[in-house]
Amino acid sequence: MLKSRRSARGKRDGLERRLRIEWLCTVPALMALTFLLSYFGQHLGMHRLDHVLYGRTMALTTHEPSDEIVIVALDDASIREMGYWPWRRAVHAQLLERLRGARAVGLDLVLSDPNPAYPDDDETLAGAMREHGRVALPLVIDQNRVQEPLPVLADAAAAMGYINVLLDPDSVVRSMRLHEQVDDINVEHFVLAMLEAGGERERLAPLRGSDGSARLISYAGDPGSFAMYPYARVLDGSVPPAALEGKYVLVGAWAAALGDTMSVPLSKAGEPMAGVEILANGLQNALGNYWIHTPDRLQSALLCMLPVLLVCVALRRLSPRKSFFVILIIVALIFTAVWLMMRHADVWVGPSAALIGIVLAYPVWNWRIQEATLRQVDAELDQLYEQNLMHTQALPDSEDTPGGASLPARMVRLHRAMGLLRQAIGQREEALRFLSHDMRSPQNAILALTQLQRYGKNPLAQPELLERVDRCASRTLGLVDGFVRLARAESTALDFQDIDLGELLHSVCDERWPMARRRRIVVAVDASMGQAIVAADGEMLGRAFGNLVDNAIHYSPDGAHVMCRLYAQGSNWAVSIKDKGRGMTADQQAQLFEPFRRFDVDSPGNPEGSGLGLALVRAVVQRHGGRVEVESARGKGSVFRVILPARPGDGAAHRWRRPERR
Repeated sequence: MLKSRRSARGKRDGLERRLRIEWLCTVPALMALTFLLSYFGQHLGMHRLDHVLYGRTMALTTHEPSDEIVIVALDDASIREMGYWPWRRAVHAQLLERLRGARAVGLDLVLSDPNPAYPDDDETLAGAMREHGRVALPLVIDQNRVQEPLPVLADAAAAMGYINVLLDPDSVVRSMRLHEQVDDINVEHFVLAMLEAGGERERLAPLRGSDGSARLISYAGDPGSFAMYPYARVLDGSVPPAALEGKYVLVGAWAAALGDTMSVPLSKAGEPMAGVEILANGLQNALGNYWIHTPDRLQSALLCMLPVLLVCVALRRLSPRKSFFVILIIVALIFTAVWLMMRHADVWVGPSAALIGIVLAYPVWNWRIQEATLRQVDAELDQLYEQNLMHTQALPDSEDTPGGASLPARMVRLHRAMGLLRQAIGQREEALRFLSHDMRSPQNAILALTQLQRYGKNPLAQPELLERVDRCASRTLGLVDGFVRLARAESTALDFQDIDLGELLHSVCDERWPMARRRRIVVAVDASMGQAIVAADGEMLGRAFGNLVDNAIHYSPDGAHVMCRLYAQGSNWAVSIKDKGRGMTADQQAQLFEPFRRFDVDSPGNPEGSGLGLALVRAVVQRHGGRVEVESARGKGSVFRVILPARPGDGAAHRWRRPERR
């Protein structure tokens, strides 16, 4: 017992060691994969998934549009009212008159070419700009060259900055650079020009001192979120001056015909955002420091590895079902953490690499643990077979099982082995019951007789004593013989050879002739249909037939007729043995083939037995690939039918021939 416990503990330790090795190999591989996906995500296309998640997250974390920023839009209604674009620059000068109270005005209009039709308008606009004193004009960077406004306008502007947008590979504007190097000259963005025009020195200083890396824009909302007034309504005085007092006013194209629109992360159904509103969002970011920051590639990769490590720990410690729910919780926490960081810290970490690592962790780990467990199961089954613990019954080999080494095939092999183990356990319990009860009963009877003979007041006569001892000893030997035969029938390797059932049946009945003759019982055999060849162990099958014939003789009355018949049944051979005995009820038939099962033991004239004969019949027939059937009714006798498969390639129905008449 101690050795068995040590062996079981050693097997558990071996499996645990194998699982630990699998975990130590799987986790670094998944962590390395996650690191590479995050670090080289731009080259591997990971940014596409991150961009989708970025847009969804930004839609949930938008800031309120700043009431310091107003857009004067060149919309479709203004163009219809004022005529075709471009308008005279004297009109823009009139607009500046209406915007005197604005803190700064940004004309998002390219004014680099003169208008020959109205040459004096440029000076008129320049005068209005000088009088206002807080007007910013745009620059355009074209092929590493800065395109400036007309000199007269450039001299009148309070500040200038470039308005080029920074498009991602998917043509979406997510960021802007506040500085560009053009011919070794540092050119500032239009947003900084607006701050300079508005006198925001404290806000402007840290932005000018920063590097030229792209800054992610925190958009205030969908297109049209900022306060917007039509150009024509501001020009005709319909908009009260108080609505523009102290505001940053951006004047730019809004009409679809002007084509100054681009896609942004918050664009819905392809709805673009006007360029002037993108500038408004950039200006709001600069005023409120709402820029979205991103860690460097190394930090992002390390952050993505953390949830994957947590998932791997959960997979190692929890069951697959619990691990699945833990993974769902961790994924939800990732999205929550991403939202919280963007909402309250203006930090964005692309989670796509972490999500892919988590999605891969579950199947990969379950694959490895499944392989390790199945290898352990295979080893255990092979060991059981090699140690002859399966009663010499061959375990199905994985190569012979349909599906080979697949999981279903290996589970089938395990299921069959478990069936054999259950059978072995059942046989062990039967043996214990046999030794503890059936074998002890006659021995106790012998001891009681000897004690009675030795110390009793009325000892038995010696002939009667010997007869009783002989009867008990004979019963013991009969039980031992039946038990051994059943054990051999269930476990001994069979020697299959071609056997003629007709000859075997005749031989069995001939051996029982003396016993039947003593009771005037006729045992008839109908096997005159020619050869009936089966692959069988002749000795074991003959013993099974012999038990059936013995029962037919024992339970039939004197002078009865027992009929043994051999015939074809489809592609099988059938042997039926019919008696004229007392018969059985349906409940008795259901328990008939159980070991040690006997009925009507106390009935007068009931033959003695161990209850193992029919169990042996069933075991032998099943190991030959056949089955045993019984038909019986109380008081009408019984018919036992043994059905065996014909020899392969030798159909029983095709070998039948009509008996010759004599």
